[in-house]
Amino acid sequence: MINFQNLTVGFNNKPVLSNLSGLIEEGQLIALMGINGVGKSCFLKSMTGLINPISGEIKIDNKSFKDYTNLEMAKNLAVVLTDKVQVDFLKVEELISLGRSPHTNFWGDLEENDNQVLNDVIKLLKIDSIYDRYFSDLSDGQKQKVLLARALVQGPRYLFLDEPTTYLDIPSKIELMKILRIVSHEKKVGVLFSTHDLDLVKNVVDQIWLVDSEGTLHKKSPEDMTQSGLLTKNFNI
Repeated sequence: MINFQNLTVGFNNKPVLSNLSGLIEEGQLIALMGINGVGKSCFLKSMTGLINPISGEIKIDNKSFKDYTNLEMAKNLAVVLTDKVQVDFLKVEELISLGRSPHTNFWGDLEENDNQVLNDVIKLLKIDSIYDRYFSDLSDGQKQKVLLARALVQGPRYLFLDEPTTYLDIPSKIELMKILRIVSHEKKVGVLFSTHDLDLVKNVVDQIWLVDSEGTLHKKSPEDMTQSGLLTKNFNI
């Protein structure tokens, strides 16, 4: 599991969220919610090692993040952010294949097992029709799927996504939720993703983590979170 205790996160040593504690288990699907600007992206980046926490500690299997090598971290964690990825003259196949780099040799040669992982992810995300296209020619929604595919072929134990449904239409959003549930419950990957869409996730996720306007992190089942009144208070529902 990933365990974090007394965590303070922020940018340039300026705290954004403080006193955060919790754990993420393999096979668990969690939606991270909160109003814009409350610090969700900062929290996600801290949980993936992209920025260092100001204080507190994050552990995987009771081993501190700082004791893992970059290669070990890449085999444990994968992340898909909202940042625009500019990739010219690189095909979808090539971009997704880069996700296997933590498992390949120095030259990045793909073996039979690597190709099987790629094929499984392509089938799961139904992106075989765009596999030979250039990434730069894709729609925003298609690009989002390709970036998710690149993350999944890493074979991570934990997957973090920042607003993964942003560029998707309604049917594609529903499809993505089904995929994330398969990844978490069947592939036993711990998944934490940020979202604003309660109606989309409330019947899919195992837990909702809500960062309220005061920076407190509440962790409850969807049913308990709804009944608590916290969503009404923070989103004016």
